[in-house]
Parts: sequence; C-alpha cells; structure tokens
Amino acid sequence: MANQVLVNVKTSEGIWETTFQKSTRIKDVILGSRMHFRLPKEAKLVLCKQESPHADFDPDRALVNYNVIDGDVLLLKEV
Repeated sequence: MANQVLVNVKTSEGIWETTFQKSTRIKDVILGSRMHFRLPKEAKLVLCKQESPHADFDPDRALVNYNVIDGDVLLLKEV
C-alpha cells in the first residue's frame, strides 16, 4: 500500500520484518519492537537507520520524516 512501509527492525535479539504506516511515530515503532522482542520495560531504546547508526530518530516524529522506504533496516539499540 502507498501509505505503508516494510522495514526490518534489527536488534541484538534478531531481525523483525514488519509493516508500519508511514505516519507511525518512532516511539510507537520502538514500543511495537519492544513487545515483539520482549525487551525489558526499563531499557532506554532508540531507533536509527543502519547506515546512520549515530543519527538517532526523534521519538515524536514519524517514519515518513526520515524518508524510510521499503526494505530499510532500522537499528533498535539500547542507550
């Protein structure tokens, strides 16, 4: 669908291929990933593109703000 994006969320636990609405906020992607991987609630997590591991996404912005496209690998990491 035109308003959805297929991404691969990568963590130390593995890779999760999933689809989100392009308007999904980063914090909601982190929440969904936390639940999928059963990560601890107290873990402070950030999301970024694999090719830009030091440019963490703002949790209140949407995937579309970061030009996330189908097939992008997003790193979910603990800080």
